[in-house]
Amino acid sequence: MNNDLNQIRIFCKVAQLQSFTQAAQALDIEKSTVSNKVNHLEARLGVKLLQRTTRSVKLTEEGAQYLHFCEQAMSQLAQGEAFLSDMRQQVSGHLRVAVPQNFADFMASTIVVPFLQAHPEVTLEVQQGAQNMDLIKDGFDVAVRASFSDVEDSSLVYRKIYQSQRVFIASQQHVADYGVASTIAQLRSQPYIASFAGARSDESFNQVYAQDKWHTLNARLTVNSTAAVLSAVEAGLGFAIMPIGMVKDKIASGEFVQIASDITLTDSVIYLVYPSRVGQPAKLKAFLDMMVSWGEGMMQPNKVK
Repeated sequence: MNNDLNQIRIFCKVAQLQSFTQAAQALDIEKSTVSNKVNHLEARLGVKLLQRTTRSVKLTEEGAQYLHFCEQAMSQLAQGEAFLSDMRQQVSGHLRVAVPQNFADFMASTIVVPFLQAHPEVTLEVQQGAQNMDLIKDGFDVAVRASFSDVEDSSLVYRKIYQSQRVFIASQQHVADYGVASTIAQLRSQPYIASFAGARSDESFNQVYAQDKWHTLNARLTVNSTAAVLSAVEAGLGFAIMPIGMVKDKIASGEFVQIASDITLTDSVIYLVYPSRVGQPAKLKAFLDMMVSWGEGMMQPNKVK
């Protein structure tokens, strides 16, 4: 069925005003366009809808019946558009978010809880997913992606919300047991808490790129959870590499110690990835705004003095 809604809209206006001229004026289009659209509609349907004379326009019997159905359809379309407009403005509905493995536990208390408290009409589904998952095919509204280099061009929108220096950290107990490491050689001689999810895409879990070359560290424990890494460091099981924004408070309080501070690591970067900037529902915009606010807060300041 090849329905032209514009033809139907114009036919309804002509029928309601009983005038091609007045319909053209009401729709702000040429009278010839009105006439052509109605003629094409009648030709497609194979039915005469309007009786035209030089003085009047009247509906045929078939035209009157067709007008009844058209007005119902146009009314439902208007209701549908109004519904979608309300949905775009109302922060409600179900939101699906994909996050990296090592970000989910950290995100739960810092973002998920305040977001749901602020928006009680939203239900949130957070799934730990692969970095290269298909956002649209898998039905997610937005993904949080961690990368340590700029993202290549994509049909998706990539919005950088957070960038942080990565640093080596250890507990006071670890420093007491092994000393404050300052070189790669000293780091190699100490136990390392490695993270599958925390490594760069081109790093293996026990390797790190620093000082223009690859270095293999002595991984005593390997996990894929930020919380597990922090717990292991707190217990004195080894040192770890973390974005400074996530551990700056613990360093400032003295719970953690930054070691090997002269060794520069590649920055940690977090992106929000979503299909389009156009027609965003209010629930998605609210989530994006909260994530951006979180990122700004994490980077102020981004270094421990």
